[in-house]
Amino acid sequence: MKKLIGLALACSLVLTACGSGSTSTTAAPTTAPSETTAGAATEAASNEAETTAAAPSGEAEYNFTIGTSATKDSAIGKTMQYAADLIAERTNGRISITCYPDSQLGSDAELVEGVQLGNVTMVIGNTAPQVAFVPSLALFDLPNTYDDISVAQTVLAGFTEKMAGSFEGTQMHLCQLFPTVFRYMSSNKEIKTVDDFNGIKIRTMTNNNHMAYWNALGATATPLDFSELYIGLQQGLVDAQENPLDIFLSSNFYEQQKYVINTKHIAFVATILMNQETWDSLPADLQQTLTECFTEIGQYGTKVAQEAESQNIQTVKDKDVAVIELDDATLAAMKEKAQPVYDMVREAVGSELVDEYLAAIEASSK
Repeated sequence: MKKLIGLALACSLVLTACGSGSTSTTAAPTTAPSETTAGAATEAASNEAETTAAAPSGEAEYNFTIGTSATKDSAIGKTMQYAADLIAERTNGRISITCYPDSQLGSDAELVEGVQLGNVTMVIGNTAPQVAFVPSLALFDLPNTYDDISVAQTVLAGFTEKMAGSFEGTQMHLCQLFPTVFRYMSSNKEIKTVDDFNGIKIRTMTNNNHMAYWNALGATATPLDFSELYIGLQQGLVDAQENPLDIFLSSNFYEQQKYVINTKHIAFVATILMNQETWDSLPADLQQTLTECFTEIGQYGTKVAQEAESQNIQTVKDKDVAVIELDDATLAAMKEKAQPVYDMVREAVGSELVDEYLAAIEASSK
């Protein structure tokens, strides 16, 4: 019911300038998981519909809504609010943005559908659940591609424009790609070599590429609804899970897990998407201003996420959970075993795009 109320409220706040009506495009099927971008583990601090207007004064020409499934105080939630404030400032109040964190407008999949239909102006999320809507985003499911988030930041800054064509026909405009943190594995078994993955039952998202990766390592990928994960760990249904550290902590997984392993298997890639009709209706000067803002917003998102990561690592240690750093040989062996996933992604998105992406990573890593 709360989601329905939130969606009704969003509909009343959709862009009011001329030419900004909703599209009639049919939404993609809701096959994506509902796990949140950076804080799905917890309920919202308040379940009331909390909104944040970002116009400095006067009446805005354009009233946007932006939603996320992340919590208000997560890195993604803070980035969303930063985006609203920056855009209001840079457009001198011509654009006002109301923020809806904490899944107030729906799950990850529902938010994407809302943007497609024009019921929600913008969404800030992550690529993993969006693959069901934009198959080329599977590019960012390639495992063990990065050693450092700073390299991902450089590469993704150049790939926002390259990936824009993949959104044609989706009724969504890709505003920005940016990395936040790595996903970590947690386990009750100590992991130090590639052979240590054998036989571990690990919970994954319902993403074929993610599942294939863990199976290739010798583990047993077990898709499990996120709401059931804590009990699954507690009862031994699964031995391990993988998520960013803020989810590990906010979900109290440290109560059931002895080790956190820095597997660097996936860099969490965030997206900012806007309804295409809304974008097309904007005058050229506002499009240019927004493009400049989105670059700064992506840089801020990476920065705030990395600052939180340092504290999260210490907090994990304070919870008496051992943090294991894998050596270069083990990480290389993991990537080698993961080649079947690379073949899957090549088939899904095309070898040309994969080769260009890997070449950009290699060049930026030198």
